[in-house]
Amino acid sequence: MPAEPKYTKDQLRDMLEVEQLRADKELRRIKMSWLVCGLSLGAAFVLWVFFGGRAEFVSRASGYTATVLVPGWLALLGIIAATTASVLFMMRAMRSALGNIVERDTRRKPRRSGSRTR
Repeated sequence: MPAEPKYTKDQLRDMLEVEQLRADKELRRIKMSWLVCGLSLGAAFVLWVFFGGRAEFVSRASGYTATVLVPGWLALLGIIAATTASVLFMMRAMRSALGNIVERDTRRKPRRSGSRTR
């Protein structure tokens, strides 16, 4: 088994900065997904309740117009955006938790160059 690479403090600092940039980018994507979710669900609600979508849905048997279809598609977009944001958040949380576990383990038991693992 190859030996673990030994990094200098500058290299570790650079790796930490890269990870922080990646985390910032992922958090921006999560925030954007939640923003799209909120806006689309809010617009769907307003169109459905205040612009006659609900009334047309209840009164017609088939063949709905844009008054019903647009809020439905906006609501679907909101659900998809919420699902995407939730999945991205959980992926980020798991990556962070695993990184914390590895860091804590490394601090408790630093690897020695001559030790064997079984």
